[in-house]
Amino acid sequence: MKTYSTAQVAKMVGVHKMTLIRWLLAGKIAEPRRLMNAGIDARIWNDQDVERARKFKGTQKPGPKPKKK
Repeated sequence: MKTYSTAQVAKMVGVHKMTLIRWLLAGKIAEPRRLMNAGIDARIWNDQDVERARKFKGTQKPGPKPKKK
């Protein structure tokens, strides 16, 4: 089974990594498996996790556009 980092998933879904993390912390998408080893705490995403993030993104309305100066 292929696995991905949070940064890879963010790129695949088309959002910033921090947006993906905010969704996780808010409980909007399920946490992927975590690797905790020798002081490392990393999320390990699989294809199903990526698909859940893509589906959630599809339910979101676009945010406001930046103001032009």
